[in-house]
Amino acid sequence: MDDRQSFCRSLARQKMSHVERAIALLWYYQKTQQFEERTASELSNDLQDEGFPRAHVTRLKARLARSRFVVTGRRNGSFRLNVRHLDQMDEKFDELLVAKIVPVSDSIIPLEWVADSPGHVQRLAQQINGCYDFGFYDACAAMCRRLMESLIIQVYLVGRRRESIQNDGVFVGLESLIRKVCNDVDIVVGRNTNRTMVKLKGIGDTAAHDRSYITPQIDIDDLKAEYRRVINELLVLCELRN
Repeated sequence: MDDRQSFCRSLARQKMSHVERAIALLWYYQKTQQFEERTASELSNDLQDEGFPRAHVTRLKARLARSRFVVTGRRNGSFRLNVRHLDQMDEKFDELLVAKIVPVSDSIIPLEWVADSPGHVQRLAQQINGCYDFGFYDACAAMCRRLMESLIIQVYLVGRRRESIQNDGVFVGLESLIRKVCNDVDIVVGRNTNRTMVKLKGIGDTAAHDRSYITPQIDIDDLKAEYRRVINELLVLCELRN
């Protein structure tokens, strides 16, 4: 995937208005899952950072509000892409990317579950699904492990209990995290959560560290349903999903 600078260099070669560039940047952010929404001021600053003339924010905001390609975002004054015109925007802007975007399915984690999550959670879910779709099962298993670990940590960050999962300011390992969250009297998890987490850790560890074993699809398939349940549970505990 192109970085923002490369994408904006492609934009600079096109004859576009301020509002067209702002919509193109919104499209880029959604495709790379960096941001779902941006304000006119943020878009103006982002484009200026990449060398474009600074847009008049009030005029840009008014023109975005009139555009059929965007709708109002959740944050005050923000905008997001109008999904009804996403195919049209894909056709228009995809050619500006040097590295093409590879679409992924909801094969492991429904991306709608993480739509309002921090960017790194969204990207991990996308990579998990992409690895499965293209048969990279070792990578898929390792990324499943990583997302689970990241969300367990997030549970304690949201609860302002960072110190309880740290030793000398460093987060404890996944084995200790699993033991902690599954035995924490202040956190309610499912009856089978501990077993599933231990199994996922084992598959992820093998995929990342075993010298000769190559993870087959069946290893992932055997745990897909249980893994989704655990990830859903952790997203709810993180207050990232109702």
